[in-house]
Amino acid sequence: MARGTSAVLIFEKKQPTFIVLVPYLFVIVAVCTASLNQIGDSLPMLLLLALFWIAYKRTTAQIDLRARRLKIFRRLIGPWIKTVVDCPLDQCRALGRIEYESDGHVSYGVYVELVTGRRHDIPIQESTIQEAGSVAARLSEATGIPKLDTKF
Repeated sequence: MARGTSAVLIFEKKQPTFIVLVPYLFVIVAVCTASLNQIGDSLPMLLLLALFWIAYKRTTAQIDLRARRLKIFRRLIGPWIKTVVDCPLDQCRALGRIEYESDGHVSYGVYVELVTGRRHDIPIQESTIQEAGSVAARLSEATGIPKLDTKF
């Protein structure tokens, strides 16, 4: 869902990162079991394990209509941010709804394609055809980037 001012559109999706944190969890469990006879020493490790358990990955797309700029970045834990795209809207060739087929079911998303040919996902909350179509149409209208639906 988009939020922000009329000049800046923000699309964001939070995803649990349990799979990403599995290596860290193995290390923490190993340390905790090594000091199992000293339960007092294991308490900080168990609290750290709980912190990793509730961690999430947040993908954010910001479209600044005044500055005509697209920025997509990911945040994993705390302050660590990875910028995926930071470019002027003039470098965007197309955007639209995209259909994914995986494990026998169909899901939908929104993408933006740069003039280099690289595609990047615009995060949406629900993977339905209605939301993906609505977001793609609103973005195309607001930015002037041509809308082109595709299948992957």
